Amino acid sequence: MKKSKKAIIIVVCCVLAVLVVGGSVVAVNIYNNNVKEQKIEDLVSEIKGKYDSFVSENDRNNRVEIIKKLENDFEEYLKDKEPSQKVKDTYQNELEQMKSYFNTYYDKVISDNTLKEVEKIIDKSKLNSCKNLLTSLLEKIEKEKDAVITNEKFEEYKSKIKDLIDSYTQRIEEIEKAEQEAKEKLEQEAKALSEESDYNDSSEETAETDNTDYEDEDYSSDYSDTDSDSEYDSSDDSDTPNNLVPITEFPYEERYQEAIEKYGPGVGFWS
Repeated sequence: MKKSKKAIIIVVCCVLAVLVVGGSVVAVNIYNNNVKEQKIEDLVSEIKGKYDSFVSENDRNNRVEIIKKLENDFEEYLKDKEPSQKVKDTYQNELEQMKSYFNTYYDKVISDNTLKEVEKIIDKSKLNSCKNLLTSLLEKIEKEKDAVITNEKFEEYKSKIKDLIDSYTQRIEEIEKAEQEAKEKLEQEAKALSEESDYNDSSEETAETDNTDYEDEDYSSDYSDTDSDSEYDSSDDSDTPNNLVPITEFPYEERYQEAIEKYGPGVGFWS
């Protein structure tokens, strides 16, 4: 009987010991789990804080650096023996949101500078503006691609942007060619008008010179005719009208009387 009681006491003590030890283990496990959970929550809060810093950052290059740093932290965390799924999801979610900022920006710039019916556009400045903005965008993407997008996505952006730039460049060249042709045509027309004007002026000057020579010739002719009248020889009056024959008083009246007396009446003085 005494042995039986003693055995019972031993069993009870063992049970109590097990309970104590088990309870301690459970308590330790609970404590460890709580610590682990707290660490997870702290890490989650830290990751989200990185995103808040990203949003408040105004410098584009600094935003890229935040993404790179968070990406590296994520890779290091995955090396943990027991990475938390919650932490992994938080990393992925925050990185995706950060990267989406750049992807949204890329898509918006491309959309804003995609022109419809390029072949009908005649505004060269508009084409140049879109071309320059797209060229600048492509440079940004090439610089940021390692932190923001995959190589496949980069090639997609690159191809789309280059196609737009090439189409704008071609259209600009067509407009400039048309402008040059129009300029040359105007210059040719202006030159032709100038030559025609010079020819007309020359013709007018020649005509004026001919008229002047003709007037001088008429004047000389009139002047010559006047001189011929003044040089008229009164000794030759065979073909000269009587009204043009100069009348000269007969100076030999006394001799005429003598002749009458000597030869008789009717005898001319010139006989």
